[in-house]
Amino acid sequence: MTPRLYRTTRPLADRVTLALRRLGVDRIGTPTTVALIALYVAGLILLDGRQTQTRVALFLPGRAHDALNRLLRVMPLSTRALLGASVAWVKRHGHEDGYLCIDDCVIEKAFAKKLPWAGWTYSFAKKRKVYGLHVVVLLWCTSDGELRIPVAFRLWRPKRSCAPHLYRTKLRLAEVMLKEVLGRGLRCRYIVFDTHYTAGWFTKMVSRLGLVWVGTLHPRTIVFWGAKRSRRCSVGELAKVVSLKWRKHLGVRAVSVSVYAPKYGRLRLVVTRNRHSNHEYIVTNDSGMDLTTVVLRKVSRWQVETLFRDTKQYAGLEACQCRVDQAMVRHVGLVLLTFVVLQMMRRTREESVGKVKERWQLDAMRDGQPPPTPLKACPPHLRATA
Repeated sequence: MTPRLYRTTRPLADRVTLALRRLGVDRIGTPTTVALIALYVAGLILLDGRQTQTRVALFLPGRAHDALNRLLRVMPLSTRALLGASVAWVKRHGHEDGYLCIDDCVIEKAFAKKLPWAGWTYSFAKKRKVYGLHVVVLLWCTSDGELRIPVAFRLWRPKRSCAPHLYRTKLRLAEVMLKEVLGRGLRCRYIVFDTHYTAGWFTKMVSRLGLVWVGTLHPRTIVFWGAKRSRRCSVGELAKVVSLKWRKHLGVRAVSVSVYAPKYGRLRLVVTRNRHSNHEYIVTNDSGMDLTTVVLRKVSRWQVETLFRDTKQYAGLEACQCRVDQAMVRHVGLVLLTFVVLQMMRRTREESVGKVKERWQLDAMRDGQPPPTPLKACPPHLRATA
């Protein structure tokens, strides 16, 4: 398919194909399927918005848009195998010092009234209800933040669009993904999530799997603390009676308390208060963990938020316009695969995925030509950006 592409876009397609081979994607499908995946991923990188099959085929005419439609709808392709290739790549390169994050994001589909996955839901980003769909993602990250590898995902279906015996909550989907990834042999130091996923049965399941977890409690959660756990109150009331100390290296006031929660068991609770006087109740099942480690591990959850931001801005997470269930699921899988490919195409560890995308777009536009010299009328201190 590469000879059918424009001269300026062939290097991008070749580089994407090489990255997919390093991931092992060429072993999970036929050569035609792998070539279409490379074409689709290259289109998601090349285009800034509206990365539909028609526009991808317009800028990368390796195959017609009908072939890309068949890739999303009817061709044999497993999204679990796609992300399983990312897990195998992490294991092959010996990245053992990592952790897991679980969270979900809302993909707004304001006019997709016939899309089975979509429904009315509250968006914390927009502070209002929106019509869209939820994607639950399990993310693996290195401790230094160099790599953010999505290792599993599920689309959450509302009750109205599926049979009662087939309905799964987001917590149940997260349970299936976690067991699936650990079954593949992926190792992690701990797993972190927010208040929604800090449910009693879910955290007990994570503990049975032998993982250290870090989450946050709702202010109304009842705990027992003090000498022989004789004092009973909610964590919100507890924050009013304990003395918080200023932690300069963390930038918050915090205190660590050992508590017992009927729904969770023994916990290490860290109560924090920021400069806006907002409290946060961080908990972990590791009773011997120090306060600084608990807070820093909770802060590391922000990596999954940057994943949602980058996939929406640079990989076209919200671009799919198909109403077929299979197409929506495969588009999300290919978007997460594109995010991994962008990280593999970095020149330095500090280069962001946005810079990688911009660099390849400029290479396709310049066609090897040097930029023109700056205008002489421009002041010297502005010539670099003129």
